Amino acid sequence: MVKKREKLEKIVAHARSKRSITNNNVQLLLHVSDATATRYLSELVRRGSLKRVGAPKRPKYEPA
Repeated sequence: MVKKREKLEKIVAHARSKRSITNNNVQLLLHVSDATATRYLSELVRRGSLKRVGAPKRPKYEPA
């Protein structure tokens, strides 16, 4: 659980520094699959750390 929390924090930090993050950015940042990146982003949206914006097929995630 500690590693997952660290990865989620890394995603939020990157989103804050760049003002947004995409699924592809998460894959490259953490060296994870598309499905794992999607799960991480969905969890961060549920927690209220990120908000999903943009087109349904090509969303970006911004700090909430």
